[in-house]
Amino acid sequence: MARLATEADPRGRTRVQILRSGWPLMLRTTRPREPDVISGWVARDDVAQVHLTAAGAGPIGGDRLRLDVRVGRGSALILGEVSPTLLLPGPHGERSRTEIDIHVAAGATLAWLPELVIAAHDCRHRTDIRVTLHAEARLLLREEVLFGRHQEQPGTFRQRLRIVRDHRPLYDQELAVGPGTPGWDGPAVTAGHRSAGTLLVVDPDGSDPVRATARGPHTAVMALAGPATMISTLAPDTATLRRRLDTALARIGTGRRQATAQRSL
Repeated sequence: MARLATEADPRGRTRVQILRSGWPLMLRTTRPREPDVISGWVARDDVAQVHLTAAGAGPIGGDRLRLDVRVGRGSALILGEVSPTLLLPGPHGERSRTEIDIHVAAGATLAWLPELVIAAHDCRHRTDIRVTLHAEARLLLREEVLFGRHQEQPGTFRQRLRIVRDHRPLYDQELAVGPGTPGWDGPAVTAGHRSAGTLLVVDPDGSDPVRATARGPHTAVMALAGPATMISTLAPDTATLRRRLDTALARIGTGRRQATAQRSL
């Protein structure tokens, strides 16, 4: 199991407390990113930045991967990935599985930015993501999935994302695509699109992302119970998907800067 934990030092600066890779999941601290929408949303000068990279191909059928992330009280973390994840079939038709547990404490901020997940033909994979947030925690989560490589049908892919905030369920959704999943490419799920993406924002101190975010084609913007918003979009390809998510994220960042400026008046 790979483990990552941050904490705030006595001066309030974030430091990485635990950085433990678990093959093939390798964790590496990285240089501060150039000022952009993400750093603007985090709005901290002392943020820790870590990237996850895979030491081998896959996950491949039969693999079991686990990641545990704990963002300590008052600390801030930007967690990204180096490259897309390609889900591949194993030699014996087994299912691969990824389990991710994330805890964000009081006054802490996490921007989690995994790269594209590609469900290759004949893969059998399940991802379970469990996020626990304190009432005063902030979260920005971005996900992108491509259903099969170029001119191929996807394998079987299931992903469940569960978020609990202040000991109460905030969000619980499962996406299932591929063979054996009736209607996955129909109008109720992907409507024949090749890719899907999500932005999920929990920000007790920010502006209202629903008002800040424009609804585009094949895009839904939904307010969740509490200071949270989920933006979900479908697209025919990953380039279009990223443009739509980038546009939504830029509007959210603008809304937060405006809210911060108004409070400082």
